[in-house]
Amino acid sequence: MSNKKIEQFFALTKKNFQISFGISILVFLFLLFFQPFAIETFEFENKLLFFSGFGLIIFIFILLNQILFHNFLIKSHRDETNDSLLSSLYFLSLILTTGLAFIFYIRYVGHGQITFITVVKIIFICISLPVTIHLNNKLSSYQHRLKKLMQENYSLQNKLRQFSESYANKFVEIISENDADNFRIRVSEIVFVKSADNYVELGYIDNGEFKKKLIRNTLKNVEQQLREFNNFVRTHRTSLVNVQFINKLNKNFNTYWLSLDKAKETIPVSRQYLITIKDLL
Repeated sequence: MSNKKIEQFFALTKKNFQISFGISILVFLFLLFFQPFAIETFEFENKLLFFSGFGLIIFIFILLNQILFHNFLIKSHRDETNDSLLSSLYFLSLILTTGLAFIFYIRYVGHGQITFITVVKIIFICISLPVTIHLNNKLSSYQHRLKKLMQENYSLQNKLRQFSESYANKFVEIISENDADNFRIRVSEIVFVKSADNYVELGYIDNGEFKKKLIRNTLKNVEQQLREFNNFVRTHRTSLVNVQFINKLNKNFNTYWLSLDKAKETIPVSRQYLITIKDLL
């Protein structure tokens, strides 16, 4: 095997050792507490040692089956999660080998009688092994996915914070057809832009107060100026709004509009842009 395969093999062996040990302890405690087998008929005086034998059998057979199974996957370059047939064969092998080992242990070590009830109890215990392993694998998979999602979320939050910091400090100069009326403003303070005949009405925050300003220009031109900032969205042929100030999407019959934070203004929403707005909210 290559160095990479050897590393995979030892990593899986370590993981399987922990799983096997944990399950064997649980089964040992279960048998010791409930004592499903008639131990009084066994010629065996030490109950603790006897039930420890069951735990040892489970530990050995789970570990051997998992090592052989995962070693085969590594050699054949196959993925356990995408090979249900191989997983089923593994679980069946685990049930059969552990069950046979239990029967021989009870019969030749405990000198007990192998009755139908005894076999049913053995099958029940052996079936619980692959079920426990499967649930453990699922839990590990979900934990891994959760960890990955949390890392992605943390990364996105960092990017968003960096963007917000950069965005908060940027200024834009809204161009007017009359150069003397050009209006320079911090991007994060723009609330909305509406068309108003030959002008655009700019709603903005100044020292915590909402204000308006008319600038001789077209909404299309202002939209082009703000295109580089992803926080602005078109809601209507007459309106452009900063998404950070959107409070709620409202509906009355077939009419939609936005209510805003820090401004007692309503922004119309046409059906053309409705899906985009819903996705943002």
